[in-house]
Amino acid sequence: MDLLSALHSFVRVAATGSFSAVSRETGVSQPTISRHIALLEAHYGTTLFARTTRSLMMTEDGRSLLPHAYEVLEILETAETVLGRRRASVSGLVRLGVTTAFGLYLTRRLGELLERHPDLSVEIVMRDSFGDLVEEGLDLAVRVGEIAEGSLIARKLGVVRKWLVVSPDCLKRCGTPEHPRDLPEYPAIVYNYGGGRNDWHFYREEEESVIAPSTVFRANSSEAVFYAVSASIGIGLLPEFLVREAVEEGKLVRLFADWNIPSLPFYAVHTGPRTLPLRTRTVLDFLIEVSSDVLRETPKP
Repeated sequence: MDLLSALHSFVRVAATGSFSAVSRETGVSQPTISRHIALLEAHYGTTLFARTTRSLMMTEDGRSLLPHAYEVLEILETAETVLGRRRASVSGLVRLGVTTAFGLYLTRRLGELLERHPDLSVEIVMRDSFGDLVEEGLDLAVRVGEIAEGSLIARKLGVVRKWLVVSPDCLKRCGTPEHPRDLPEYPAIVYNYGGGRNDWHFYREEEESVIAPSTVFRANSSEAVFYAVSASIGIGLLPEFLVREAVEEGKLVRLFADWNIPSLPFYAVHTGPRTLPLRTRTVLDFLIEVSSDVLRETPKP
C-alpha cells in the first residue's frame, strides 16, 4: 500500500465526509479505504479523523495535512495531464449536472465539443437543484449563487443576468407599465426556486424599487416560466441567455432595460482533485468557452 494512494483516499474522505462514499466513487473496498487512512495516521503519528458510529469529523491535524495533500496530488496529476494531452485522445464518459435553462442552451452547442473529441461521451443531468455530487455520480455540476459547501472546488463561469419580459399580446391586453412600481397591477409569472419571498428588485442611480409581483402562475422551472410568458399569461423575470433570442426576434418584449436587476454568480463545481482527469477538464474548458458570452460580467449592448 503506497503513500500516494493513501493521500488520495484521505482527500476524498475529507471532501465527502464518508468512507463508504469514497468506496463507491473509486470502486475500492471500504476496508481498503480505512487501511489507507490508518496508514497515514501511523506514518504521521496522529489522528486525522474523529470517528463515531454516526459521524466522521476531521481533526485539527487532518485539516493541517489537507492542503499539503492536495498540493502533492496536484503536482503529480498536472504532470499526468500534460503528458496525457500529448499521448492520448480525450475519451470516456463525463456526467454533468446543469440547470434546466442552461442545459438546453448548452445542448445546442454540444455538437462542437463532440466533433472535436469523437471518443468523448457526455451525459447531461438537468434540474434546477442538486444535492451531493458524489452520491449523484456527477463529475461536474453548475451552481447558481454563492457556494456554501467548503468541500467543493468552484470555477466561476460568469453571472446570470435577468431580463423582465412579456409577450406583445400581453402588452396589448394589459398595457405597458411605465415604472417598476406599476408591476403589481400586472399578472406575474414567478420562478419559485427554493421557496421564500419572490420579490423583484430594480435599481438605477440612487433609485431602488422592490416589488412583490401579483403572481398568477409560479413554477420551479425557468423553462415553464418562459413558456407561460410566451403564452401571454403574464410578465416574467428570466435569465437573459434564455430570452435574448426571443426578444431580438420580437416574440417577447424586454421591459425596463434602463433599470438594473441583480444578477447571480454562476459556477462550475466538482469535488476534486484540483487537477481533473483529461476528459473532465475538457468538458470544463468547454463550459468556460460557451459561458464567455452569455454569462460574461459585462453585458452585450
